[in-house]
Amino acid sequence: MTLVHIPKLDDDRAALAPYNFVPLPEQVVPAEAPPEQDRYHPDRFTGRIECTLTTASPLYVRCGLTPEQLAAGLEAKDLAEFFFTSEPNRPVIPGSSLRGMLRALVEIVGYGKMERVTERPRFFYRAVAAKTDDPLATPYRSQLRNVKAGYITQRGGGWAIVPAKPIGTDSFIKVRERDVPATLGLVRMHDPSYRLQRIAVSFTHKRTPNGRTVVDLIGPPGVHEYAGTLVTSGNMLETGRPGQRTQRKNHVVVPDAGANANPIPIAPQAVEDYCNGLSSFVVEQLGPLGVLAEGMPVFYCEPGRGERAVTAFGHNLNFRLPYRFPGSERAATPRDFVPEALRRDTDLDLAEAIFGMVRSQRQAEDERQAVAGRVFVGDAELVAGQADPWLSQAPFTPHILAGPKPTTFQHYLVQPQSAKPALKHYAHRPGEETAIRGHKLYWHKGGAPELRMPTDKLQTVSDTQTTAMRPVRAGVQFGFTLHYENLSEIELGALFWVLRLGSDPAYRLTLGMGKPLGMGAVGLAYRVVQSRREERYQSLFADGAWALGESELSDPDQAQAVAAFEAYVLTQSAEQQRGYGKLAETLRMRCLLALLGWPGPLPEQTRYMEIERTQRPRLGNDGNEYKDRRVLPLPTQVAGIALREAEMATHTSHGAPPAASAPTAPKELPKAKPAANHGSDRLAEGEIFRGVILEDGKEGVAIAHPGHSDIKRVIGVIAPEQKQGQGQFKPKNTRWVEIMRVQAEGKRTILWLKPTSNPEKKEKEK
Repeated sequence: MTLVHIPKLDDDRAALAPYNFVPLPEQVVPAEAPPEQDRYHPDRFTGRIECTLTTASPLYVRCGLTPEQLAAGLEAKDLAEFFFTSEPNRPVIPGSSLRGMLRALVEIVGYGKMERVTERPRFFYRAVAAKTDDPLATPYRSQLRNVKAGYITQRGGGWAIVPAKPIGTDSFIKVRERDVPATLGLVRMHDPSYRLQRIAVSFTHKRTPNGRTVVDLIGPPGVHEYAGTLVTSGNMLETGRPGQRTQRKNHVVVPDAGANANPIPIAPQAVEDYCNGLSSFVVEQLGPLGVLAEGMPVFYCEPGRGERAVTAFGHNLNFRLPYRFPGSERAATPRDFVPEALRRDTDLDLAEAIFGMVRSQRQAEDERQAVAGRVFVGDAELVAGQADPWLSQAPFTPHILAGPKPTTFQHYLVQPQSAKPALKHYAHRPGEETAIRGHKLYWHKGGAPELRMPTDKLQTVSDTQTTAMRPVRAGVQFGFTLHYENLSEIELGALFWVLRLGSDPAYRLTLGMGKPLGMGAVGLAYRVVQSRREERYQSLFADGAWALGESELSDPDQAQAVAAFEAYVLTQSAEQQRGYGKLAETLRMRCLLALLGWPGPLPEQTRYMEIERTQRPRLGNDGNEYKDRRVLPLPTQVAGIALREAEMATHTSHGAPPAASAPTAPKELPKAKPAANHGSDRLAEGEIFRGVILEDGKEGVAIAHPGHSDIKRVIGVIAPEQKQGQGQFKPKNTRWVEIMRVQAEGKRTILWLKPTSNPEKKEKEK
């Protein structure tokens, strides 16, 4: 059974992020047996789909490097040009990007596998200053109680550690940076060129009043009584703000190795985990093997009783420890947390059957090693006759987007409980205690998201962190053609399901770069031309023209294919047994539809959290919004979509009613409101929503509708007489309200509201 995430989080435990997840399916829906591709089959469908793509927000697909640029040492981030094939001023969307977008969605709606999940990086953690309620605090401190220091050496084709000669019981001692003389050439922690350093020294030691042994005098080799190596660690400023001061004041001195010390072997798996888990900073500073070099000082956990090899080590004192779940002898990887039933190499799902695949492992002779795709997507060319397609004439620098942080396990793993000490992480049993959340998608942020980095901030960041881009603006049209061959009605229905979603004004698909900023929202319009191959080859001419055997596929025929696809998926996935009559009503699809809803939630609901946030509103009582390890809610909660009673039961399958009760009819799926039409026909009286309070003034309370982020087009108002007895209305807080009347004033729609209560609570009271 697939583990279920908390269906609804309390506000004080809910996190924010520009992304969210479509939950994993209970089981993979298998594909039909692929046809032989040496002929056209009369019972299958062949034809083309002519598509017009319209950008709904700025779109950017970067142009690749030429061989000359690559040889010159340029990086892709140094080039701002949009992808093109002939002229730089005629942007082209490559067919591979379009194909990838469509395949990813077919994989989701077709309940496909999640096989392409990496076994790198290996997961490590550090919890030096974690509070006692942090789920990582106890395991980290318990493992680091017996940390020792020594020196790396090679033994018999492997790696080992020669323990340092202890001073009393200490194999390393600390030294204050201010006590290190300039003659040692130490680059100080506040120096902009600070780096990891290993400096040969001599020293003496002393006892402090509290009984600790520390360095007394330190200098070049041969000056003082003892010999050793001064070891520095990161100054915690490599990702900090310019001008920020580090809190670190000490370095570590490791005495030389004991003359008769016996090397302790390092377990080969520990070496592999360490190398796979190295950060780019460590690789840049120490090389691709990190601390694994002859004579390098190293810190390690002394083997426990019955153990003969070191299983955890690092280049500094507070080194990272590998996440190891019970029964595993290696560091955990992302792939471990995908249920095995969803990543079997031998299974064939709909997306693989339609778009093709090659097995990663060698198959038996009677098994398919590869399946050729039967869908071919051409490049999208700029439609002629349009105005200037560019968002700006000159390239600009967007906000910095950091790489994903999967170690933020409270976002990326299924959490059955929200209490901080009870959170599941990568040392918990995959499949039994937790699993990955699912398919990661980004929220839309309307047609004009904030992209540019402010000038004042641009002057304070490193060039290595920034890039340049020149996107096309919203409202630009591209045309492309998708050809398909020998598809079954079910497979064709899967394509139509996705294309219909892209053509619905309530939704947008996503393409290209900058998705966390709200870039890449696109809509689709399409027509389907069916090719009857038998008719085409029976005659050369028809009515004075070539006999093509083509005709447009009607809407009813398309609907029939969609219905066949839905029926197949609902049956094969067992969603039908859980009480769902339509695919769009399932919890998985409602999460998908919430994420693709246009124009998306208010930007404030889908921003990145910050470590030092000074702006309000903010999560928690201070600037560090990460410290409480808030859990990322389901997309349905962010979008304000109510769940079924059975879906609220966290310890049953997705949407599965308790065994003793009969399936309840699912509620109608609420749709997001389209940005193209803010008219009253899309905002109905009686609609209940939770909106953000913008202002409380004499004329009433202004409230933003979650489906309409542009308050110049749509604004909610609670009249003064409706405020009586309803408490305070503080800006930035949220309130449940009901639409009493919809009033159109030119291009603006005013929603006259009255306060109400949470509809879910009302339902429970009944």
